[in-house]
Amino acid sequence: MTKEKFEKLYKKYNHIFAPVITKMIIENYRYCQIDEKINWGFNYNDNTAIMGTCNSNTNEIHLNILSCVEAFNNNRMYDIEYFVIHEMRHIFQHNIVKKYKNSEEVGVDKELIEQWIYELEHYIESVDSNGNENPDYFKQDIEFDAYAFSFAVMKYNNKSFEELWIPSLYKGELAIQFNETVDCWIHKFNEIKQHLE
Repeated sequence: MTKEKFEKLYKKYNHIFAPVITKMIIENYRYCQIDEKINWGFNYNDNTAIMGTCNSNTNEIHLNILSCVEAFNNNRMYDIEYFVIHEMRHIFQHNIVKKYKNSEEVGVDKELIEQWIYELEHYIESVDSNGNENPDYFKQDIEFDAYAFSFAVMKYNNKSFEELWIPSLYKGELAIQFNETVDCWIHKFNEIKQHLE
């Protein structure tokens, strides 16, 4: 995509997306256990399957404007929220790793954090250099965790979860683990809600 095309899409759609995406982030803080302010903005990628990325150093979420426009045009704004939560979870993971490395108490299993550290240092991208989907990307615990968490939040809030995209690996080889993890998160959300009532 050219810079001109990006600017044209931004000018046309930003006033639609800005309040909605900001609201999505604010509403999902309570699930994501993030204290820091999260900023967001648009980037672009011709591959609309790449909906979002995050910059853990600045707590910024970058959403692919082409993916957002596609979701909007197909009446699937919940896809945007799903990936906003996914990227918020990555920010949480990165913040936990930073705190752990600073010897702070984090409330997350040490072995899990060590796995996240390893994967972040040896990260496998979602697509290879030829633009083909990389199956090993979905096997990374940081991605499995982010997909299960975001799916659980959407399901807990009854946000059209039956139509959300789930990686084929999580419906096949890792289906039992994925569903158990989602159910575990929903159970935790219910416990928190009961504690607050």
